[in-house]
Amino acid sequence: MTVQTQDPRSVPAASPRISSRPDGAPIKTTSAPLGRELTAMGILTALRRRWIPALAIGIPAALLVTAALWELIPAQFETSVIMKIEERDPRLVFQDVQQEHDYLAYRKSQVNYFMSRQVLTAALRNPQVAECPTLKSATYPVEWLMTKLKDDENISPQFMRISMEGQYPRDLALILNAIKDSYLDQTVYMTKNEKIEELRRLENQFDEVNRKVEAAQARIDKLAENLGTGDPKTAIIQQNLIQDELDDLAGRLREVNTQVRYQEAARASLQQLGMQPNQANADGLLGLAAPAAPAVGANPAEALQRELLMIRLKISQFESQIRNPNHPDLLALKKQEQQLSILVNGGNPAVPGATPLSRLDALKRTQEQLTAEIELQKQRLAEFNARTIELESEKRKIEADIKLRDTLLDQKNQRQVELNAPDRISTVQEANIPEEPQMKKKVQFALVGGLATFGFIVCGFTLFEWFSYRVGSATDVSGEVGLRLVGTIPSPDKGGLLGLGIFAGKVDYDEWNRAVTESMDVVRTFLMRHIDPTRPASILVTSASANEGKTTVSCQLAASLARTGKRVALVDCDLRRPSAHLMVDGRQGPGLSDFIRGEVSLDAIRQQTQAPGLTFIGAGQVDQRTLQLLSVDGGRAVIQQLKSQFDFVIIDTSPMLFVAEPSMLAQNSDIVLLSTRKDYSRVPYVIQARDSLRSLHVPLLGAIMVGADSDFQRETYGYQQEVVRMSHV
Repeated sequence: MTVQTQDPRSVPAASPRISSRPDGAPIKTTSAPLGRELTAMGILTALRRRWIPALAIGIPAALLVTAALWELIPAQFETSVIMKIEERDPRLVFQDVQQEHDYLAYRKSQVNYFMSRQVLTAALRNPQVAECPTLKSATYPVEWLMTKLKDDENISPQFMRISMEGQYPRDLALILNAIKDSYLDQTVYMTKNEKIEELRRLENQFDEVNRKVEAAQARIDKLAENLGTGDPKTAIIQQNLIQDELDDLAGRLREVNTQVRYQEAARASLQQLGMQPNQANADGLLGLAAPAAPAVGANPAEALQRELLMIRLKISQFESQIRNPNHPDLLALKKQEQQLSILVNGGNPAVPGATPLSRLDALKRTQEQLTAEIELQKQRLAEFNARTIELESEKRKIEADIKLRDTLLDQKNQRQVELNAPDRISTVQEANIPEEPQMKKKVQFALVGGLATFGFIVCGFTLFEWFSYRVGSATDVSGEVGLRLVGTIPSPDKGGLLGLGIFAGKVDYDEWNRAVTESMDVVRTFLMRHIDPTRPASILVTSASANEGKTTVSCQLAASLARTGKRVALVDCDLRRPSAHLMVDGRQGPGLSDFIRGEVSLDAIRQQTQAPGLTFIGAGQVDQRTLQLLSVDGGRAVIQQLKSQFDFVIIDTSPMLFVAEPSMLAQNSDIVLLSTRKDYSRVPYVIQARDSLRSLHVPLLGAIMVGADSDFQRETYGYQQEVVRMSHV
């Protein structure tokens, strides 16, 4: 009996071997790429495969870690200090630009400064803080404090809450209050001291400028006193009065000079007439001979009286305008009044003791008085002008100092207001000694540690299973491995919800055996299409690795072929770990190994099974000599001898990737089937076994999948055919 290499209806007869590809294309020995996308369903499938060991290890480990963390993590105490930050600085009432400063940025900068190295270092200078147990155990206390201080961002923006955790409640309150005091010293109090120093500097500068202004003002007052007024308009009026008086005196002097010339001319005329001029006739002649003149010149006495009256009128006006009785101008007028009074009384014979004067003498005396008065008024006018100029100069000089004094006064008042205003940062609550530990965080740490351990273990098993890349469905055989799926054998486990064993139904093993029988009959039918029924055939069943169901497939396939009335031999060639004898209730030896060594005959190793037409040959006692003899011809002689006595020889071998016997036996077999197991066989290993078989140019027909749950549904179709039930199947 020879094996057909291809289906004659679909492939030419000249084809050298059977193709294991689903589409019947030529065999390629190169493996397909194994890239795949990480999906949620793939992760769930990987978890389904390993949920039992993951839970068995993850739950105890999580409980152990939770208990260990609960014991190792000490209970933490927490205390906090609360400080209020005004939205606007109440001290900066004169600086609008500063008031527009971003408040949130200011608050954040203050929080950072509170936790800065500068503030913490200053706090550690306190001996009590430096010697407390909490900080003595810290190698780098500043860095330790920087990690322990926390800002509560959930509090109102107007408040700054800094908290700290630790094992020693008294140390927490001591350390946090020391840091708070250090912060206030370097922000609020230091700034306030700077403001005080600035205020003192401004006060000293103000006093110095003020003394200069007062000295200059005293000089101005003295000049104003000498001038009689400090008002420029009043000074101009007084200057005009002096000028008017000077002009009046000049006019009177001109009149008196005219009268003197007349009197002298009259005296000269009397002397020419030979008359001796005396007081009487001179005055009479002068009175007769005098030309027409103003009324003031007709009688000098009346003129003096009128002038005396004018002087007294000026004195009265002067006293009404200027209240200073010692004013120089007022004194000069009074002196002039006194002199005119003497003149007027001296020329009046009615005054007792007065010496009568001639008109010429009176005029000359008046002339002298007027000349002296004019010189005095000129001197007064010059002095008045000089003092006025000096007063204006002093006033111009003092203006700059007055402006500087006013500026300094404003700055001093501003600093004074800032000092008296409340501080922008103030303490609302100092750190108190906490009484109860914070058990919430201890519980959280323990639970998080336990859950993290559990999740790590579950994720580890899941990822390990994912990267193991196992065959998960029947489509993986044709899609990922690239082999024709010859048939499937259902799993005895219904799987339950999501394949996790939850709510799984009770398995009916009779129904399962029927499903297995039907599945293997499908494989047998497919297999019969690729062999010549007139010739015996050898079928080798192998797998990529152990525990992939190759022995189950071999036994079930042999039983299925035997049910067709054929003579079938089931040979256990898994010489390293034989197990087929357990499934058929046979013996391990004597068997094939003993026959290869020539110790027994073929008839001596044949074992009849419960299934009609099915003969079993065990593995026997294998040794090194057996393996050497088998490697001589790859078991060709044994296979040919068995084919001479049986229609089908089913060879159950070792895993393909572990030992060399499957490769040798496959080269002398007519058909090779590769067994795979759902959720167990790894795709890379199956591909490696596939490529190894293809590289040997053996007729690899395809793969059979063990554990396909979908085939279990065939029980609902209603088949009740009784099959031979093999032990342990």
